[in-house]
Amino acid sequence: MVKGVSKTVIVVNDTGSRYFEKIVFYVTPEYGTLNAKQLKKAASDFSFHYNEHFEPKSLRGRIKRKKRLKWAVVIAGLLLVAAVALVILL
Repeated sequence: MVKGVSKTVIVVNDTGSRYFEKIVFYVTPEYGTLNAKQLKKAASDFSFHYNEHFEPKSLRGRIKRKKRLKWAVVIAGLLLVAAVALVILL
């Protein structure tokens, strides 16, 4: 079905997301009068921050576990260096 309605559409090809290659925005009619620069900025701000808020929970959990493990290894290494230095000084 084809409708004879004119809509303002913004297509973002470079989404900054590893999940999505393209995002299509349909502009609300009351904001269709904004200039192209403002609409483009609003669309790119949304699309470039999309991953931060909407990553799958399982992936977020894996990333957090990796960060915790990395910090645990760093802290263990520092404690080992401190213990060796203490033994050498005594």
